[in-house]
Amino acid sequence: MNKEYAIKSKVWIHIGERKLVEGRVVEVIDLEHLKEGHNPDRELYIIELKTGIDDVYEVRDFDQISPDAAGPINLFRKDRTEHVKNNRLLKKIGMPIPNVESNVLLEISNELDNDSEPTAAEIHAAIDQSLKGTTHEPLNLSNDKPKRRYFKKKKA
Repeated sequence: MNKEYAIKSKVWIHIGERKLVEGRVVEVIDLEHLKEGHNPDRELYIIELKTGIDDVYEVRDFDQISPDAAGPINLFRKDRTEHVKNNRLLKKIGMPIPNVESNVLLEISNELDNDSEPTAAEIHAAIDQSLKGTTHEPLNLSNDKPKRRYFKKKKA
């Protein structure tokens, strides 16, 4: 597995879509020259993504890049025991991931199998409650008009 990428290397990144997006490395930079305490070993890669209108440039580090389209990104290619740490890192960059250890479909099917059927009384109570929610009180329009006031002119 690569430990770094060279310029013009083909890479895949995650930009919020279901599949990884292909791009190529156009620049490799580090931020050590800023003298703000950046790690000199951590290189940032500027990745060019081709689109139909204009090219899009993304800045990623090594952990956020995948060397192949099948994935996963390099962050997940490390030891699986770092799952919690990986999830925290992804949340920082805006990509929270679901827990891959549990199968959601199996959990739902187990819940459906374990639930008992509703009784006839529960069904009738639910129907009555829904009918009460659909009926409305009649509009009470007032037919009583206020009496007209007649003003008398004062004699001067």
